[in-house]
Amino acid sequence: MLKKIFKYSWPPAIVAIIIFYLCCLLPSKDIPDVGFDFFIPADKIVHFLMYFGLSLVASFNYIYDKNGNIIILKLIIFAICIPILYGGVIEIIQDNYFQGRSGDWYDFLADTLGAIASIPFSLWFRRFLLNRQELEQEV
Repeated sequence: MLKKIFKYSWPPAIVAIIIFYLCCLLPSKDIPDVGFDFFIPADKIVHFLMYFGLSLVASFNYIYDKNGNIIILKLIIFAICIPILYGGVIEIIQDNYFQGRSGDWYDFLADTLGAIASIPFSLWFRRFLLNRQELEQEV
């Protein structure tokens, strides 16, 4: 059982550790200022991209290992819901335990939107693998 959990979790765990470092351990004074904002503040875009990447790595890892033959509920729980919860926990930890860092509901919203935005790409990857299998079977 432990081997199976490790098989699915090590790539997203590495990404999660990097996110934890960037969000909690890196002092805010060491975070470079990009000097401009788009319609959305740059830090919210970074949060969106971090959690988009985390969810994408988790889902692609699961889908690839199962050759596209997945259980959608597992995909949603492990590749979407857990990263969203992780983002919430990090915001709480930042606010309560790391000096110079603060929790932000908008960061959490960006984390959530990033995780959700990965769904179409995950489903496309699944379809790609299934189509590839069909082509290989025809040959």
